[in-house]
Amino acid sequence: MTIVELDVRGLPCPEPIVRAKRALFDERRPAVRLRVDSRVTRDNLEKFAATKKLDYHETQQGEEWEITLTAREPDACAATIEQAAASPPVVLCTRATFGAPSGELGTILIRAFFKTLLEVDRRPSRVIFINEGVKLACADEAVIDYCGKLAQGGVEVISCGTCLDYFGLLQQLKVGRVGNMFDIASALLEAGHVVEP
Repeated sequence: MTIVELDVRGLPCPEPIVRAKRALFDERRPAVRLRVDSRVTRDNLEKFAATKKLDYHETQQGEEWEITLTAREPDACAATIEQAAASPPVVLCTRATFGAPSGELGTILIRAFFKTLLEVDRRPSRVIFINEGVKLACADEAVIDYCGKLAQGGVEVISCGTCLDYFGLLQQLKVGRVGNMFDIASALLEAGHVVEP
């Protein structure tokens, strides 16, 4: 088996994942071995492997990792137009309030929106928090509770890691998981449609 070697040390998110995806799915290579020098990149590649159902193997050498990703079914990653049309919606939350105005009304509305998601017939596949929206997943107890219940029902809750880091909230995330721009872009492109409160 031919393994593509990629040195992605020092590359910012999401470039290491983009290069791995390109080799495995676009170029149809059976395996890729990446040299990584960042814990965040290592974690992102592990999440990517799990999401795309890739075999994952790593060895650590000091502060660097050698990660091998092997495709089980190279065609499984390619979404068709029919699949996208049948896909459930994705909620993209970019603010800590519902709608443009901030303040008490916006807070009341955003809480009502997430509570209502528990009651509607068709739930989203994912809830994504980016920009100031990540503050909801860290500090708004009502939204955290509703999103926790959505997650128990199979909805994936993702908060942008870059955004959390920017606001100093990486250690304060209370619901869902930390994601990266590859996760977010993929989810938006695969969605049946995107709902932005």
